[in-house]
Amino acid sequence: MLRIACGGLISLDMEMDVADPPKPGVKYRALGARLIAGGGALNAAKAVVGLGGAGVLVGAVGDDEIGGILCRRIADLDVDTRHLHIAHGAVTPHSSVLILPDGERSVINRRDDSIVEGIPPLPDPFPYDGALVDTRFGTLSHNLLVAARRAGKPAVIDGEAPVTLAEAALPHASHIAFPLQGLHDFAGAANGEALAAIAARFGCWVCVTRGHDPVLCHDGTTLSEVPVPQVTPTNTNGAGDTWHGAFILALAEGQDERAAVEHANQAAACHVARR
Repeated sequence: MLRIACGGLISLDMEMDVADPPKPGVKYRALGARLIAGGGALNAAKAVVGLGGAGVLVGAVGDDEIGGILCRRIADLDVDTRHLHIAHGAVTPHSSVLILPDGERSVINRRDDSIVEGIPPLPDPFPYDGALVDTRFGTLSHNLLVAARRAGKPAVIDGEAPVTLAEAALPHASHIAFPLQGLHDFAGAANGEALAAIAARFGCWVCVTRGHDPVLCHDGTTLSEVPVPQVTPTNTNGAGDTWHGAFILALAEGQDERAAVEHANQAAACHVARR
C-alpha cells in the first residue's frame, strides 16, 4: 500500500447549510449543520485512504477542548496519526463553513500559525511514497517537500491563497496545483501565460483547477486542458483537498500527469456530488 504524507492544516469545521448568502446584521436559521474533522491535510489524507492508499497526517492540534473533539473524530478515521502533534497551550484550528444551495461554500478559519512549531522532524531518509502540502504553514511545507524530493518522490503543493505564506517551499515542489484564487493571488492572472511563467520559474509541472471548467496544465513546454465530469454539486467543502489527495496518490502509483489529473477530477466530482 502506498503511503502519502499529507502536511498542513487540521481543523474542526462547523458546516451550516444556508438558503442565501448572509447579509450584515441579519440573523439566519441554518437548514442543516454538521461538525466535520477537516482542514486541507486531513481532507487529503481521508481521500488517499478512500482511494486505497495510506494517508499519513503531518500537522498539529492544540490540547484545548476543540482539539479533544477533533482528535476523537480523527480516531474514527483510518488515517495514520503517528506525526500528529499535540501543541500544549495552543488553540486548535477551527472553521465556520457556510454551504449554499448550489453547493458553493464560504470558509472562515481561525488558526495559530505557530501551532506546528513543535512537530518533530520526519525520519531521514523520507519513508513515504509522496508528499502533499498546503500553504498554511510555510516551514512545515518546505521541509516536507525537500525531504520528498531528496528521496525522489512526488512532492505536490496545493497553491491556495495566500501563496506567499509558503513561497519558499515552491522551488522544491515537483508539482504545483493552484485553485483559481490561488493562481490569481500569486501571479495576478489565472491563465495559460501565468502557468507558463511559473513552470519556467520553478522548473516544475503546474496546473490550475477551475471548478466545472477544464483543468489547465503546463509541463514546462506545452499548455493542455483536461475536462472535468459534469455533476450537480451539493457540497464543495473539501473538494480541492480531495482532488489533491487523489492526484498525489495517482502520481505515486506511477501514472503520468494527465492520467493523474483525470483521476483527481473523478474523485473531486464524486466528492462534490457526495456520491
